Amino acid sequence: MMDLLFPYYLWIKAVHVVSVVIWLGGQALLVAQLASHRQALAEGGGAETLGGIGQRGLRVVINPAMLATLLLGATLFFLRGPELLAEPWFQVKLACVLAMTGLHGAIAATVSSLRRADRVSAGRIRMLQAAGLALTVTIISIAIIK
Repeated sequence: MMDLLFPYYLWIKAVHVVSVVIWLGGQALLVAQLASHRQALAEGGGAETLGGIGQRGLRVVINPAMLATLLLGATLFFLRGPELLAEPWFQVKLACVLAMTGLHGAIAATVSSLRRADRVSAGRIRMLQAAGLALTVTIISIAIIK
């Protein structure tokens, strides 16, 4: 099966990069939106509308981009071979991707909390922003420099 996919390696890689950009960019935009959402709640704004927008963004754009990123990344890994696991740059990248996936869950949980009009601290949103930025810079730098 992998022999059938190998001629399309560069296409798979290109679509993987596009899905990474959409996933990480979507997460960054969503976290910025969370800060506005939090402010609107503090001022007595409508949690339902803003929360619905965030929930829809997750469901329609960010979650599918994350799944595409992970599936295409796994495909690229299997096309390259398991010896890739021995390379230190790949181990760091894989750990960062797993951390980014965990961050995705934390962002989704924060969206749900704000949608229920629960209080979310500004510090939590700043932490989500900082973690997302640090992981994005690390993953992209490692992938390019290796």
